[in-house]
This record gives sequence, C-alpha cells and structure tokens, in this order.
Amino acid sequence: MRRFRLALFAVGIAMTSWASVAPVSAQSDGYSHAQYTPRRPIAALTTCAGIRGNGQNLFAHYGSLARHVEEYGAIKCAAGGSSGSITAFFVESIWASPDVHNCRRGPCGIRARDARMSLMLKSVVGLVDTGLFEDAATIAALLEGIQAGGIVELLQGPVPEEGVDALIRLLRDLGPLINPELFELFANSPDPVFHATDIIDGLQKGLQFIVDDPRVFLRTSVINFDAFATLVGVYGSFYAGYGPSDRGGISAWLDACARPGIGLTWEEVAALPGTEGRTCGETFSDLFNAYREAFAELGGRNRADDPVGGYMPSFGVTGVLTGGAIDAWEEARAAWIAAEPIEFVPNFDDIGVGYWGRARELRRMDRNLDRRFTDLSSDQFVPLGSASWREVLSSSPAEPGFSPGVPLSSGFVSVGGWADPLRVTPLEALGARRTITINRLGGVGGFTENVTRLLNASDGQIEALYSTDDPASSFYVGLDEATGVWCTDWDGQGGDPNRLFNDAYNSPLITDDARFLWPRYGYENVGPDFSIGGCTPGVPVLVAE
Repeated sequence: MRRFRLALFAVGIAMTSWASVAPVSAQSDGYSHAQYTPRRPIAALTTCAGIRGNGQNLFAHYGSLARHVEEYGAIKCAAGGSSGSITAFFVESIWASPDVHNCRRGPCGIRARDARMSLMLKSVVGLVDTGLFEDAATIAALLEGIQAGGIVELLQGPVPEEGVDALIRLLRDLGPLINPELFELFANSPDPVFHATDIIDGLQKGLQFIVDDPRVFLRTSVINFDAFATLVGVYGSFYAGYGPSDRGGISAWLDACARPGIGLTWEEVAALPGTEGRTCGETFSDLFNAYREAFAELGGRNRADDPVGGYMPSFGVTGVLTGGAIDAWEEARAAWIAAEPIEFVPNFDDIGVGYWGRARELRRMDRNLDRRFTDLSSDQFVPLGSASWREVLSSSPAEPGFSPGVPLSSGFVSVGGWADPLRVTPLEALGARRTITINRLGGVGGFTENVTRLLNASDGQIEALYSTDDPASSFYVGLDEATGVWCTDWDGQGGDPNRLFNDAYNSPLITDDARFLWPRYGYENVGPDFSIGGCTPGVPVLVAE
C-alpha cells in the first residue's frame, strides 16, 4: 500500500494552502471580538476518539461521547467512518461553536465548557424528527411504494416495461434525495428491466445489511449522497453557529440546561426547565427549527464545505480501492451499466483503509504506523489527503448495498466506511495523549466481514483483521492499544434513539488508565475488570453476543 503514498502527498502539498488555513470561525458571523476562540487542539495533548460506524444506531455514539466529555473533558480529536464520519463531523462542528467556549461572563471554565459540549452532543437525539434520517426515510418510502404499486410483479409479468415505468414515476415523486443518475441510467439502459429488478433486489437486501454479491459495489445508488451531505452540513452549520443562528437563544439554552443536565440522559435533560417557559427539549427544538427555516430562506455557509480537520485533528475514514482494484472495478461497473455479465475479483492487496485529514497529520500517522505497528489494518493505511467534509459525507456513509464505489478527488475509489472499525492505531500513531474507541460487544459482525470477503480477502486475512482472540489481529491490537473502550450494546436496543443513547451513556468504560479511573462526577461503570467479548482484548465472542 505504501507505493501509492508518494504521489498522493504531492497532491497533498499542492493543496496545503487551502488545508492549512483555519476556517472562518463563527465569530466572524457576528460575535464580538471580546469572545474567546480556542486554538486548534494538538493531538498529543488531548484524547482522541475512534468512532465505529453503526448505521442508524449512531445515537449510541453520542451517549458514550457525552458521558466521556462530562467525566473526563472535551473530545478534541476524532476519527470515524460510515455513520461514524457523521459523528466525527458533528464533534468538530460542536467544538467550533463559540457558545461552547463563552459563558455569560466571559470564557467558560473547563467544566462549564465540557458541560456545554456534552449537552450539545446529547441534543443530537433531539434531531430525530427533523429529517436527519431523510435518506433512510426515502428508501423506506420507495420500498413501500414498490410494494403498494406491485412493481415487482409487473417486472415479472408479461409486459415488464410497465414495471420500469411505474418505478420511474415513483422515483420522480420521492424528492431531492433520489439520485438523478438513476433517470439517466434508465433512459440509456440496454435492458431497463434488468436494472430495475437488480436495484430493487439490492435495496431489499441492503436494508437487512445482506451483502452477498459483488454487484453491491456496482449498482447505481438510489440516494443522492451529495444532497445527503448538504443536508448533514446544515446540521453542522447549526451546531457551529454559522449563518442565521440565534446566538443569544443558543447561549441562554446552554446557560439554562448544561450544568443541570450533568449526569442525565437527553430524555431527562429535555424535561428540565429551559428558557421562556419552555423545557430544555422544547427550547432546543424551537432553536433548531427556526434556524433551519432561516437557513432555507436566507442561505448561509454550509459546514460540509469546510476542510476536514479545520477546527481540531479530525479524520474521515473509508475503505478504498487502489491500483489494479480500481481498474477491475471500472470494468465491472461498465459491464453492469451495459447489463452484461460481470466479474469483480480484486486482489485484496489492493484494498486499503483511507483517511482524510490535514496532510501533516496524515504524514505523521503514516510514518509512525510503519514504525510501531505490524498488523494488517495498519499496513493498509492510505492517506487520502486534504478534502472537504462534503467528500467524506458523500462517500464514507455510502456503504455497499446502498451505493456503488465512489471515485474520490485523490484518485482512489471509496467502498464505504466499514474498514478499520476501531480507528485506534492511526490515532495512536498520530501521538494522541489518550485514545478511546466507541465500540459494541460482540466483535466485528457479519456485514463488515462479508464485505471484506466480497473484496476477495482470504480466511487468513479475515482472521488477521478481525479475530478477537489473536493478539496479532488488527481488532485485538486496536482494543489493546486503546486507553479506554466504551462497550455499548447498540445492536440490542431495537433501533430506538433514546434507548441507544441511554445504553451507551451508561455503558462500561473498560480501562486501567489512572486518569480515567477518577471520573469527575463519580461515574461507577468504569474499570479494568470487565470481561466482555468484542470489547475486552482476548475474551472470546459468545454466540449469544
């Protein structure tokens, strides 16, 4: 994998003038010069969080992160892939907010700042009904429409073209998150019945995280992931205080709800007294809804267009095709578009784990991974250089089953953020003072392993990546190197956002670090004596997990 890096860093150097310039802070949108704006943190002086992707279970991330910030201090460094890239983006956006750092009488003290950051992390649960999952809602509406319209039966009937026409009409009715490339595909397809049938089959399997055919890397996406990145970017702009933000209202909400909310879940915080006779939850909803309406009318700077890592050491992560795997993918993708038989059998040596971020920090990661780690995932590290959050948010969450490979500005092809689930060794190589990972009990699980197998990994390579009891495996090394492992049970919460948050907020922190053994507010579920498969190094994963 190293052979691709020299050329990439030439690109990175050319982009340095953009990536090294700190983003315009929210202070320039109306904050007085007397307000405090922190310097960009240094990884060696802070805790870095590796955030494992988990689809719509991502509310678990915010539970563990909110508890950690309350008990141990602000998270100022983060890496995430898939849904974890969204969380890393939100963490950086929240850190960018001047209202996190400025209290009523001037700069906040450390504990006050951390309480405000924790409250903002908790409030993400309050976004559930605001369109944050509009992509998933669009897919659900599409499948409901397919069933209600009998489209599968039409495609299998005597005039299957009627099924194609019905599908196209349904897609046109579903709004801006539908990928416009679909209409181009159907307009030019030599076999639109094949494409319609295959896309529906892929969607049905994708919702069940079934990846059993190389076409998961090839099918045209139903979702317009660039539009999705724009949507998520507006949420990031809200948290960072960009554009038409009610800064006085946000500050008053934080003053009223942050300190009283310490030690409470979002459900509990939301019921506390907020401002103007409203609860903390109602106040937050009022602020966000007003912001979204104003942003839609007046516009503003979208956080998705900021460079990755502008406000803190932060990194997007995705699996990438390199070298000959790119050529194989391009040929297979062209064959799928032409409705011809496909063959996609890449060499797994050409599969990498790509990291976006500041070029200097990526160079440090790359250099120290070579020196310190010999596991397979660390060897697969591919620095993707500087890029916008838009590129990350439109590719890393675009997992196999919902999107084909996504060509990147670096020349590589993203195949989703499932790779290197713990994100620990690159953060250790960066020189983080401490590292934590947001994990779940039970090991890696079927989706990640199945995607890896579809990319032609051998049984030995699967073991080298994901074994929970081999000290040389990447997963074991990640658990062992992490200063702390937040061990959630996100698969056991039925997808309910509050249950996901609450479970993670009260989950074990597995650690023997002296600092973590002394939480500020006496959190009890912390220590070295947990024995949980998938979270404690060397503990086997039981079938029940």
